[in-house]
Amino acid sequence: MTIKLRLSGEPDEIDAMVAHLSEGFEVAGGDRAYPNRGSFGVRVYLEVRPRGDQPPVHRVQSERVHPSREEIEP
Repeated sequence: MTIKLRLSGEPDEIDAMVAHLSEGFEVAGGDRAYPNRGSFGVRVYLEVRPRGDQPPVHRVQSERVHPSREEIEP
């Protein structure tokens, strides 16, 4: 299973996030930063996959919850 990610932010923060992800995942990419268009910072593209020595991932089902219109104040 490979997941593609786009990280956007300041270069030093992105480097820290890539280092953190590398602790639990095999990480490819992240060596080239592109300037964000119309915004500050840069973006990088990664591909990550679980390491072979990691236990299998358990999927969690989530559901979308919409607040009721009555609870929203004008």
